[in-house]
Amino acid sequence: MRNRRFFTILITLVLIIPSLRAQFGFRYTNTELRDIIRKHKLDDLLIPIMEEYDIDCWITLTRDPCDDMTNVIWERDIHLDPIVEFIGGEGVTVPAAFIFTSKGDRIAIVGQRDVRTTKETGIYRKLLTYRYDRQNGYDGFVNLLGKTMRTLNPESIGMNYSENEGVADGLTVGMKMIFDKAVGSEYASKVVSAEKLIISLWNRKVMEEIHLIEKSAIKSARITDDALKAVKPGVTTARDIFNDIRRRMEEEGMQPGWQEYWCPTVTVGTFRLRKPPADKIVQRGDLIVINSGFLVEGHMSDINRIAYVLREGEEAPPPLIQKMFDTCLKATQAAVAKIRPGVTGCEVDKAARNVVKAAGYQPYGHATGHTTGLWVHGLGTVLGPDWKAYGNTTSMKMHENDIYAVEPSITVYSEEHGGNLRIHFQEMVIVEKEGALYLTPPVTECMLIE
Repeated sequence: MRNRRFFTILITLVLIIPSLRAQFGFRYTNTELRDIIRKHKLDDLLIPIMEEYDIDCWITLTRDPCDDMTNVIWERDIHLDPIVEFIGGEGVTVPAAFIFTSKGDRIAIVGQRDVRTTKETGIYRKLLTYRYDRQNGYDGFVNLLGKTMRTLNPESIGMNYSENEGVADGLTVGMKMIFDKAVGSEYASKVVSAEKLIISLWNRKVMEEIHLIEKSAIKSARITDDALKAVKPGVTTARDIFNDIRRRMEEEGMQPGWQEYWCPTVTVGTFRLRKPPADKIVQRGDLIVINSGFLVEGHMSDINRIAYVLREGEEAPPPLIQKMFDTCLKATQAAVAKIRPGVTGCEVDKAARNVVKAAGYQPYGHATGHTTGLWVHGLGTVLGPDWKAYGNTTSMKMHENDIYAVEPSITVYSEEHGGNLRIHFQEMVIVEKEGALYLTPPVTECMLIE
């Protein structure tokens, strides 16, 4: 019985873990497109980012936790540093160093059995190898790393650690100890956090990414609008809306942008996130809010659409809902109007939040906006207030070709509806030189369902 239970758990993990991991990074992007995207990022964006944050040398140290091939039962796919997929380090098994300098050096130090996969990325201009065996361990790695760093002689060395951003916190204590041993106290004292570099490299978009995210946004908005137009009061349920959107999504060859059981999220009536959507039947007087985002080659958007179901004799939403909608629309427009290169996230958030406050509503408990792309909530400048959870990201500046989901919200208790009503806008915009450009036609009026 105990063995049977063990194998049941084991099989369950084998089936579940890949589906969970598939929501992150380049998992859904074909290899050829992934290589083009990361090559353009490293060629066009990395050095300007390093110069912006005064980092002479950026080094990623990583190793696979399961470096003994006799221990590998399934395909290895575990890495200690999330950034490796952006720099071509996904194939290494033993201690490795990936080094970039603001002068254009690109050096990889890898074990002999990792040479082929590293070389095939086409990223590195210099490849240094060492022999990793049970007799000598990684001594060769330590020697090469020390010699390389002394030759480069950088003034500042960015390494992947961060208090606030887990994706930028891939450096382990053990690998840092190996680094200190290799380079000595002189260079160890030059180490700074590469947090902002990693956040910026991950977030800033190249044209291939922009096209994919725009495609996702257009399709998400169209399919969601169509699903709302098909609603029949007294017949359609929240689950029907969910199923309709998912069917259309699959017909067009896309996948859900977050957990399958609640993408899209569908709220009917009072605000309460249901996972999955409830069987609640849409009634006249209900407010419907849908949040959708679909994967297109591993990249996604984040769109919200709103509709009000008219009661008999109504030609417009009641004053409570109309005021909420109008205020949320003005807040969204104020945020979008503030967006441009060089503006900080907290400045954009303040513009939207001031509109909500002036209208007499309670402030919403989330950021006004966030980046999206490989993840539905990506890395990058957060359009939010100076809250601890956001670390330094709200004080970071926006850059041309950044893409944001702008989403102020208003929640009000309604005695008539017996709970909280919530209007939650979410529009996708791209940062251009003179300001923000909507990726889809923006909502300007509340959709009415008769």
